[in-house]
Order: sequence, then structure tokens, then C-alpha cells
Amino acid sequence: MHRFFCPHACFATGQTVMTDPSEMHHLRHVLRLKENDPIILFNGNGEEASGKITSLNTKEVVIQILSVRRMKNQTTSLILACAVPKRSKFELIIEKATELGVDEIIPVKTKRTELNLKADRLEKRILRFRTVAINASKQSRRLTIPVIHPLTEFPKVVEDLTKRAVVLMPSLCGPRKGILETLRNIDHSRPIAFLIGPEGDFTPEEYALAQRLKCIPVSLGTTILKVDTAAICALACASQFRADFKPTS
Repeated sequence: MHRFFCPHACFATGQTVMTDPSEMHHLRHVLRLKENDPIILFNGNGEEASGKITSLNTKEVVIQILSVRRMKNQTTSLILACAVPKRSKFELIIEKATELGVDEIIPVKTKRTELNLKADRLEKRILRFRTVAINASKQSRRLTIPVIHPLTEFPKVVEDLTKRAVVLMPSLCGPRKGILETLRNIDHSRPIAFLIGPEGDFTPEEYALAQRLKCIPVSLGTTILKVDTAAICALACASQFRADFKPTS
């Protein structure tokens, strides 16, 4: 059944109206749906509604809501803070991170990040990132959409994250434990954040700052991973641990 994004909608049995131009174009001109066709809507805030189209025109689509599903509270928030790689790799990272259940994505500018965009182009890039997250949420049947933060400098990211989350930092040097062992032993009642470095790794100064602020170095294996591979690997491990975690009463 086809799935559509209706931001800010509050679903209840009855009728609702879709007016988003992009979603309406996809429904009418790409999928060519008609009256009485079944449809699924989600609002990105934890609610999903199943229904059928009762009428459609150039200005709106009216849907009869037949049932509503609401998301149960997650036990642990999952955050990805990732250096922005070259070309379109970050869009792949956002897509896969969304499929793996991440709650927040922070594009990070490190000393070795090769990203030189003017403010207007950077804003367009962030909007594109948010569109990728919405589309991945639709495809993966998520009820929420991850928050995509603005591009943020490394020191601010580390300082902010360590105040509110357990921060794991896949590292290529120094003492570190495997990611699975670390995930078994950290506090899963707090948000878990991954800090993924750029091509060429973090600088010694960035490692020193992370160490001073109590980030936990971890290993993702014996080989050197590209930025996108490292992000997906770390989130896949954490996603499984989050699914298995049961808070103690």
C-alpha cells in the first residue's frame, strides 16, 4: 500500500485532507491513484493512519481514515554526528541511518572536512538532506522522521552531545574496545551518539578534545572503513541493541 507524508496532521477516524503539492503530485500523476484506492498516511510525529481516497482534485485529496496506529515510546534515542564526506555520500548516510532508526543526524564540519559552500547553497543542501530523510521514512515504514541539524563545527558538537548522551567515537588509533562489547556495558537509558570522522580521520587535536570530554573510543573491526560504511556499521549494531534493551523497573 502506498504511503504519504502529512506533516502536522492529527489523525482520528473520519476524514482528513492532503494539500501538500509534492505528495499530491506523486499520488495523482506518478502513482495515478483514484477514488477508493487504499492509502497510508504518517505525520512524522509517531502516528500512522490507514484509509481510502474519497475524492481528489487539483487542490486537495480527501481521505477517509479507517484506523490509526501510534508509536510506542523508544527506550533509547540514537544520534549520528557524522563528518560530511565528498559528493553525495552524505545522502546515502542519511537514507541508511533513517532506515536503521536514528533519531537525530548532525552534519559535522571537522578540520579535514572538504566542504566549502556559501550560506545559500548550504541551506539548500540541508533542505535536500531533510527530503532524503522523509523519503527514507516513507519507504521504511517509520512513524517518525529524524531531525536533521544544521552543519555544526566539531567542538560544538562534542560539547553539546557529551552533556546529554553517551558518545561513542569509532577510532583508528589508541586504546579502544570493540563496539559490541562497549554497547553491552554502557547505560542504555541515556541517548547513544556516534561521532564519525572524515576521510583522513580526526586530527590529534580533535581526538584530544573528545577524550577530555569523555567520549568513548571504539573499534569497528580490523579494517579501515569509509565514512558511509562506518556510520552504517555503527548504527546497525546500536539499532539491534536498542531493540533488545528492556529497561529495568
